[in-house]
Amino acid sequence: MSVSSTIFLGTPTEKSSDGFEDTYLFDVSRVYKGDVASVTSVGTLANGNGCGTSYVLGTERLMFLSAPYDVDAEYEGYSCAPYTGTDFDVQATVESVYGAGYVPEAGGTPSIGVYIDKTAVVGGVAAVALLAALGWFGWKRRRTT
Repeated sequence: MSVSSTIFLGTPTEKSSDGFEDTYLFDVSRVYKGDVASVTSVGTLANGNGCGTSYVLGTERLMFLSAPYDVDAEYEGYSCAPYTGTDFDVQATVESVYGAGYVPEAGGTPSIGVYIDKTAVVGGVAAVALLAALGWFGWKRRRTT
């Protein structure tokens, strides 16, 4: 608990993936540690790489999160975080340390968009510019002969 920058109870409602990173939108119902809006995004590395994990849409869970490092989201989730799928009452332990928590303020509307590979966009623009330049030089050459 102490190494997590944020702890909240929330339900994942949407998921997007670029094959390397999964991003989930969470409806947050209670915040125990940190400052979280009622809707927030959590990124994780896909396919279990580097402690990446997955969340079941519509299933409320207690989240132990950190500031994003490898993901493009407000928070980063790990499978290496405390395991909450046990008979041990993790939420009661969190509440004994941080209190009952609070209901977050309405707001925070991050969206899950389609992933755009910036390298591919730059390469595509460069290719179009090169083709346009070659076409212009070819047209100019034909015109002078």
